[in-house]
Amino acid sequence: MSKQVVIRKIRLPAQGNIDDDIDFICRSFGYFSERDKQESAGKIFRILVKDACGESEGITSDELANELSLSRGAIVYHLNSFIDCGLIIKERNRYRLRSPSLQRSLEEIKEDMDRVMKKMFKIAMEIDKNLGNYYR
Repeated sequence: MSKQVVIRKIRLPAQGNIDDDIDFICRSFGYFSERDKQESAGKIFRILVKDACGESEGITSDELANELSLSRGAIVYHLNSFIDCGLIIKERNRYRLRSPSLQRSLEEIKEDMDRVMKKMFKIAMEIDKNLGNYYR
């Protein structure tokens, strides 16, 4: 299963506002596009992050749609995008962070990326070797 992860370098938020901090993570992953005028992705992500702190088994797209007064289609669109980058998982029609904490979820994404990079480096070394290019 392939995942697409976008990481953007953005300005750190001022300290003291948890929603701004959550939005920073969301923006760093490339969400909050200009097309998302209602900042739906951020609203969804905030709910999922806060939901992960409890003993929750996740939240349904219908529950999110009702809470945010958005169409279920818009909710599912954003949820699928979060799934594509590995932040969110879907189990039994419920959505949640991939781990019980945001920090652990990010660590797991980094581990995924490190595994892919290792494979890429190995192949790059073979290509360079075959072409006679040597890196010091």
